[in-house]
Amino acid sequence: MRRVVAGILALALIGSTCLVAQDSAPKKKSKRSVKPKGPTISQQLLQLQDQLKQQQTQIMQQQAQIQQLQTQLQAGETNVSEVKQQGQQLQTSVAQANASAEAANKATSDLNTKVADLGTNTTTISQNVQETQKKVKDLETPAAIHYKGVGITLGGWVDGTFLFRNRNENADATTNFGATPFGGTANAALTEFRGTARASRFILTAEGKAGTTKLTGYYELDFLSQAPTANQVETNSFNPRQRQLWGQAAFANGITLTAGQMWGLITTDRKGIATRAEFIPTTIEGSYVVGYSYIRQNAFRLTKNFNDKFWAAFEVANPETTFSTSFQPANIFGLNTSPNALSPNGSTLNFLAGSTNGFSTNLAPDLLAKIAVEPGWGHYELKFLGRFFRDRINGSNHTSYGGGIGAAAILPVVPKKADVILEGLVGAGIGRYGAANGPDVTIRPDGVLVPIRAVHVMAGVEVHPHPKFDLYMYGGDEYYARTNYVSPTGTAAGYGSPLVVNTGCNVEVPATPALPCGAQNRNLYHGTVGAWYRLYKGPFGIFQYGFQYEYLHRATWQGVGGEPKGIDNVGMTSIRYVLP
Repeated sequence: MRRVVAGILALALIGSTCLVAQDSAPKKKSKRSVKPKGPTISQQLLQLQDQLKQQQTQIMQQQAQIQQLQTQLQAGETNVSEVKQQGQQLQTSVAQANASAEAANKATSDLNTKVADLGTNTTTISQNVQETQKKVKDLETPAAIHYKGVGITLGGWVDGTFLFRNRNENADATTNFGATPFGGTANAALTEFRGTARASRFILTAEGKAGTTKLTGYYELDFLSQAPTANQVETNSFNPRQRQLWGQAAFANGITLTAGQMWGLITTDRKGIATRAEFIPTTIEGSYVVGYSYIRQNAFRLTKNFNDKFWAAFEVANPETTFSTSFQPANIFGLNTSPNALSPNGSTLNFLAGSTNGFSTNLAPDLLAKIAVEPGWGHYELKFLGRFFRDRINGSNHTSYGGGIGAAAILPVVPKKADVILEGLVGAGIGRYGAANGPDVTIRPDGVLVPIRAVHVMAGVEVHPHPKFDLYMYGGDEYYARTNYVSPTGTAAGYGSPLVVNTGCNVEVPATPALPCGAQNRNLYHGTVGAWYRLYKGPFGIFQYGFQYEYLHRATWQGVGGEPKGIDNVGMTSIRYVLP
């Protein structure tokens, strides 16, 4: 830039010198004067000088700007250097921070590993301590007796019951619902007070494992059997009774096989379909509730559990035929009162007159099936029953068929506080499956067995207002339909015939000869309320007190002489110690 300015100044000086030289040279005189056409040389020189000054000023301004730019450039280079230096320092710091973070992460990971190991060790030590404490406790107070890998558990209770009936039945803690005394009889005018310990119960359970298969054996007895020598005169020596006796194999795939005497599939379950999960009314009354469908008999059962939501089961069970008829033809065989069933023959099923009942001669087992569903609220069941009946008369066998369908539900209306129970069974030939133990069949005049249509229904409420207190209310009904015929002599035959003679049903002192009483039950209904209060519940078992009131109504089919009725009021109280 300086060289350019110098060149411009030199050119200007040379130009001005040339102009001065030309102006000072001698001029020729002209004949006339000529006026100048433009500015003079001096003026032009002055103009050039002004322009030169302006250019110098501009150059000086540009030089100032250049110096300012150079200063800014130098400052920028310094800043860039500083920024680069700071960047390098920052990179170094970041690298150091990353190294520190990596070291911290490693230290944290190592610490977490140590803490986890310490927690695992602590948990293991705690579990070992708990297991040791449990083993010590089991040694001091074992919950089960261990024998060759099998755990044997004892259970049951000791029961002392007192009862009062305003109609005498000569019964114990098991009321015969279907035989409630008619109003005009002597038993209807006599009350009954009785004390008994026969409801005491003993339970033995054996459990073991064969791989993933759980094996269980179960035995349960009470003292409500009746031997010919048993009485209440001096020693009250009643016999033990086989209530349940079964073995079971439960596989890991949800299939369970059970064989032996148990509560049948017709019995409602509280949970799924399983032994020891049955709904059993919590009454002191040993016959439970009219309308309650149940049975305990020998059977073989196959059960499948589908994810604890759906269950299905099939059962082949021991049959027996109960009957009631107004006319029974001669020479009929196959019933529990037939000569072939009553004749002593040296077998273990001998009939003991006046003490036990005979046994029917059966054709085939009872077939039962059930499905249960628990969708999330409540327990629901559908039940199926198939039966076969046979007798023999006049040289020929006769077979008939019966069965029924039932449903049940247990509804937790207030969880853990109140449950509603509903169940029913309808069909033909289902009498022995009801708590009132009604007849299965009647007999036509020609000797053929005819199943009696029947309905069993029951409803109940169980309330637990306090951990020590349980309240229950149940009510039920059993109905048996008319299945009537006319005998060859024109008299009543079958079941519920209007021709049956009931004139002797309400007589206190039988005449001579006795008037007939052929009344047959139409329906029985029963209501009961009671409670249990646990005085003690702890590691030593349960000590509880209970009371119960029952109302029972027995109605019969109308015949000649009316339709006799029986009404009974029963009160029971019990003190029970339950084994832990």
